[in-house]
Amino acid sequence: MDRFAAIFGIEKETIEKNCLLLPFIPPGALKELGVKELSPGAVFSSASVKGLTIVKTGIGASFVGDAVLYLAKTNCKNIFLLGSCGLINNKLGLRVGDLVFPTVAYPFESFTDILTQRIQRPVGAYPDSGLMSDFLESTGLDLHRSACVSFSSLYHEDSFVPVFQRLGADVIEMECAALFHAARKAEKKALALLFISDILSSKPHYETPTPEDKKSLAEGIHQACGAISKFVS
Repeated sequence: MDRFAAIFGIEKETIEKNCLLLPFIPPGALKELGVKELSPGAVFSSASVKGLTIVKTGIGASFVGDAVLYLAKTNCKNIFLLGSCGLINNKLGLRVGDLVFPTVAYPFESFTDILTQRIQRPVGAYPDSGLMSDFLESTGLDLHRSACVSFSSLYHEDSFVPVFQRLGADVIEMECAALFHAARKAEKKALALLFISDILSSKPHYETPTPEDKKSLAEGIHQACGAISKFVS
């Protein structure tokens, strides 16, 4: 078994044109995408169906960034990330389960820098505008375009909200900046599709979702997976 297959659990030659990265597996997502199970590798777990390769990366910037770089010399052209985010900007009127498109991601990926407050103004990372346009046109989704921060500490996120607000950030997550930067390095097109899983000011990540929120999350995941399947078909 070569290095790629050992890491991903599938052979490099089976990678499809479109790749979907999942930091974690949202409930019901694999079934929605027509995947029975993922083949485990040493780092990632993967599977390919017609037109789409799914990779469970693990949560965090380094896992997603490394996955993109390993895909550089494969048949992959377009990289999607489906993940969760927390809502910062309440003025948007969004709720748990709603889908957002990050149009810029500001990286705060060093836990040590966050802890020691060695924070400089981050340089934004961007998705591929052409892929975003093609995806929206093909799927007919009407999503809120948002600015996000890729932040590496759940513990510190509340205390950094004023910093996020000064940047104009709407949502918080962990992987988008790494995705966009790594995709540019690997010469791939990339975008992210995020579902709101919590609201920092009123529905924090550590509280159990209400039955209504669980239903809304399931609907958002269903909508996202359906759009991805439609685009790659």
